[in-house]
Amino acid sequence: MDKVYQVFVSSTYADLADERRHVSETLAKAGYIPAGMELFPATDQQQLEFIKRVIDRCDYYVVIVGGRYGSLADDNISFTEKEYEYAVERSIPVLAFLHRHPEKIEVGKTDRSEKQARKLAAFRDRVSRGRIVDFWSEPHELCTKVVVAVAQSVNLSPGIGWIRGDQAVDPKVLQELERLRLETTELREKLARATASDVAFPSDIAGPDELFVCDLIMKTYETGGAGQRKVVNEQTVQVTPTLRDVFISLSEAILMERSEWALREHAGHAVAKLSGITIEKNIVYEFDQNIVRSMRYQLEALGLIEAIGRPSSSGTTSIYWTMTDKGRKYSSHALAKRATASDIVEKD
Repeated sequence: MDKVYQVFVSSTYADLADERRHVSETLAKAGYIPAGMELFPATDQQQLEFIKRVIDRCDYYVVIVGGRYGSLADDNISFTEKEYEYAVERSIPVLAFLHRHPEKIEVGKTDRSEKQARKLAAFRDRVSRGRIVDFWSEPHELCTKVVVAVAQSVNLSPGIGWIRGDQAVDPKVLQELERLRLETTELREKLARATASDVAFPSDIAGPDELFVCDLIMKTYETGGAGQRKVVNEQTVQVTPTLRDVFISLSEAILMERSEWALREHAGHAVAKLSGITIEKNIVYEFDQNIVRSMRYQLEALGLIEAIGRPSSSGTTSIYWTMTDKGRKYSSHALAKRATASDIVEKD
């Protein structure tokens, strides 16, 4: 695609009007888009803000320095220098052109104030530091040097540039993008409607609906005068929940990343309720550590949880259960409210 580059031409206003006009015309004939201050010279802060927006759209910034420093803003810095500062701040390539013999410029185009003259000298020094500058004496010489410098900058550091709207994007590309957008939306909707029936488990591993035969330990406590608990009776009963029911009952605790030691009581209490055992306040329902470990092996093999070892304050390492995305999807579907028959009929 053919690009056209936009060039901002900056200078003091009245004294360099002819030079600026010739430069802009030459740039336009060379195929560039000149942008400058002919229609909006910066004379106050409001106009300067507008000029800054124009500079933002330009690829290169040309500053022409003659014999005047220019009109001052409230902080005693000229608007031309402020434009220059903004271009540097925005990292727009700056091409500087200084008059070769400022002392020979006619009196009407130079600063009469000594203070202004000092500011102009300081500005010339500032523009010259850190970059290559060029010098000019006559307008036609200036035009040639500006066009050559812009062309070299395009080759060395191409700007973003402008292109015709009908070349920006091929209509076929737009059609393909729209097709892909619709296809993506459809796939996302299908993914959102996905249920636990889509969750697959390894064929060589006992699934979550298999019975998990295990011994449940029930410890009866008495609370002493000092608030200490004492086991007065211990009973073991065999229970046969499905692994699915155990996992669903523990899902909230797993989401909170409980330690495997703490899950002994969580699992015992949950399985006691599943088995129809009356829950009493002075009884602790728990599993032996080996049973909980077996549960962990099975649930991790099915991809529903992940076990992570974490150091404790005592210097030992504890195992924590965390929920996988697969486990979260499986438990959410199991706990979600089911659609009624009438809802299903209406959807069909």
